[in-house]
Amino acid sequence: MATVLFDDECGKCSRWARFIQKRDSQSRVNLVGQNSSEGKYLISSIPERLEGIDSVFLISTGGNWYSKSAAIWRICKLLRFPWPIASLMFIVPWPIRDAVYDVYSRFRK
Repeated sequence: MATVLFDDECGKCSRWARFIQKRDSQSRVNLVGQNSSEGKYLISSIPERLEGIDSVFLISTGGNWYSKSAAIWRICKLLRFPWPIASLMFIVPWPIRDAVYDVYSRFRK
């Protein structure tokens, strides 16, 4: 099962987690708040390349970590139809996707 680490002290992030929960009919995603004991434990093993990044994280079933837009679109792929179609955003180059993610995330609280 894939794990989504989200900022459980952020309103937008918590709404995003509820969005995922409602659309994960096959229970393929484990939602974990980054400030929970489990979340803190998982964050302690974050890959060095992702340290210091303020983002939602996806840990795939294979143990790969993804952040920002790479996490978002992979999460969409795990949800019920029509959300997997949103994963077509991968055709947009990652620097552009992540720039949009960064702008959006600046306004979260």
